[in-house]
Amino acid sequence: MILSTEALFTAALGLQSPWQVKHVELDTAKHRIDFDVQCNAKRLSCPHCGHADQGVHDRISKSWRHLDFIQSEAWLHADGPRVDGTACGKTTLVPAPGATAGSG
Repeated sequence: MILSTEALFTAALGLQSPWQVKHVELDTAKHRIDFDVQCNAKRLSCPHCGHADQGVHDRISKSWRHLDFIQSEAWLHADGPRVDGTACGKTTLVPAPGATAGSG
């Protein structure tokens, strides 16, 4: 089985559906690798109240530093979905994998 570059890095970063790597850019001169990550879901659970099957309101661009990867500084970039919580009435950003508070 042959994996695409995106599928290989999705697995290497431990991303789970609906998150996946859509583009990878390696700058060997700067020892930096940038991963564009996407979440294709149209409906997700509300991160605030946990209510399932909520519509995605919009997406907000975020970037964060990941652990170094193949001796290069690694950065992840994603348009994170914000979910309309019908039960709680809040619009809340769904945290991307590895982009937790204090992770850089």
